[in-house]
Amino acid sequence: MEIDKMKVIAHRGASGEFAENSLLAFEQALIQGCDAIEFDVQFHQPSSEFILLHDSYLKIIDINGSNHGEEKVHFNQVPLDELIHTSPNAKYNICTLVQALQCINIQCQINIELKSATQGAQLANEMQKLEAVIRHAQARKLITFQQLVISSFNHHALVYVANHFPEMTTAALIACCPINYAEFCQQLKVNMLNLSIECMNPEIIKDAHRRGLKVWVYTVDHPDQIKQCLDFQVDGIFTNFPLRTRQTISALT
Repeated sequence: MEIDKMKVIAHRGASGEFAENSLLAFEQALIQGCDAIEFDVQFHQPSSEFILLHDSYLKIIDINGSNHGEEKVHFNQVPLDELIHTSPNAKYNICTLVQALQCINIQCQINIELKSATQGAQLANEMQKLEAVIRHAQARKLITFQQLVISSFNHHALVYVANHFPEMTTAALIACCPINYAEFCQQLKVNMLNLSIECMNPEIIKDAHRRGLKVWVYTVDHPDQIKQCLDFQVDGIFTNFPLRTRQTISALT
């Protein structure tokens, strides 16, 4: 496989060296030459804003340096202004989806991972608000629809996106070995399969490719795993170290 055939996707930005899901991590991932940037998006219910955050519970240290205690709190229990001002340096703070799109702009592909488990009316509400953010960014020429990939473990969200916003690329996230390989992706109407490295096998990758799906694998940092992905003809890998991974791919091809 040639080097340009397997994409390097910066997992939460260049998160192996910089604060994950931060503007700094995105800037550094771009400097390191990634093909795409992936980040986690949560819906902050009190503000109706989307924020970049992997874990639902976190310790909060306010701008005066005061710790809220040893116990972690759910992000929905914290006002948005407090969430996004945890550090004097804005590039280290939790950022909003709007800020992330402004930072990355049209410089590379963007994989938005939706961290929502909602269903029904609540899911529809979140998806409509997400569409509004994306369409506004597109109207301002910050992004293009072709640039975006929407992925989630919540496959209900993917069906909603596919049905209501067909111009957006969707990817099914899984961390298992389905009995029928990639067949389930057809019901979801997704374009891609984002698969855990721990569950990767040549059969599911070949089956996905036969069905016209791209396969991206997460999270791949070790040289042996990178080689395995090359051998299995994976289309892209999520990595915490974009530059180092690119150098490893170059050495192997």
